[in-house]
Amino acid sequence: MLFIKEVGNNMPIDPEFMNKSTVGEHNGHKMRGEVKPPEKLGVHGTSVAVDHDVCEGDGICISVCPVGVFDWVDSPGHPVSDKKSDPVNEPACVFCRACEVQCPVQAIKITEI
Repeated sequence: MLFIKEVGNNMPIDPEFMNKSTVGEHNGHKMRGEVKPPEKLGVHGTSVAVDHDVCEGDGICISVCPVGVFDWVDSPGHPVSDKKSDPVNEPACVFCRACEVQCPVQAIKITEI
């Protein structure tokens, strides 16, 4: 018997997130989409974008990033996880895409701008 774990909205990061309006800044990067904490946290970052509503906080992106783009941020009360990976050092990204490939829920999108 196969069991499927439901995570967030069970969808990867919205490929059209860049078309959504910027709703604020957090740790030096832009936030887009609907932000209504604690349930909705939006997409954080631009060239390194993490959908905090999809991110399950397993930290693989933190482990595989060769330049330390990500750090933990608390998200108490969020239905998916109480911590998220945050692109706090987004300008350091070397676009290797290791984080994007390894993210088990496809919450990360790397875009060379």
